[in-house]
Amino acid sequence: MRILSFITFTIGILFFNACVSEKKPKKIVEKTVIKSNIKSPLDALTLKQLAVKNTFDLYLSQLKSFNTEAIIEMTYPKLFTVINGDIFKQYISAMINSVDIKVVSYDTNITKINSVTTVDDLIDFTKINYSSDVKILFLNQNLYNTEQGINFLYDVLIHKYGKENIEINIKDRTLSIKKEEHMLAIKEKDSDWKFLGDNKEYRKLYTSILPYEVLKILDKK
Repeated sequence: MRILSFITFTIGILFFNACVSEKKPKKIVEKTVIKSNIKSPLDALTLKQLAVKNTFDLYLSQLKSFNTEAIIEMTYPKLFTVINGDIFKQYISAMINSVDIKVVSYDTNITKINSVTTVDDLIDFTKINYSSDVKILFLNQNLYNTEQGINFLYDVLIHKYGKENIEINIKDRTLSIKKEEHMLAIKEKDSDWKFLGDNKEYRKLYTSILPYEVLKILDKK
């Protein structure tokens, strides 16, 4: 869910900014690329951590292909008691069928899986850190087709994600955004591992959907 919220938030920014034309343009920065090779400390995982990784790898592949039903199936189910699942499906459909932009690639790299905590032999959970890199192509030639529009988009994205994480290729009409992500993996008794975004927006929902014992431990971390 967190990956999708990142993509949909980004797409929302693109359409919002495309309507703005009053801002005075600054000097265009055509490319800002900082390469970073992060080696994941995943060479000494316990059996439970390895199970988390294997399932999360599958989850990421479903996100990359926008497999709506599989994404929902692998998301922590109680999330959909506070978020409408049908609206979530419509959101994904709107992205897939957009005639204005296209997500041409979505690359991820797991960087850390914390130790698995067990609560009362009923629920296991852990945190996952990973990096993501989304590349978006502007299909609509009327989107960001001026120096003024490109500069305004660049300013907004730098404010949100940081200059080192943004790359705009004016010639190819592509946008790349890199981001560090966090996910909570949860396994209730007789269930498979499920995933839930771990960020300040999702944490506002935690009290409504997570067991008290889990909340108590998370608050200490």
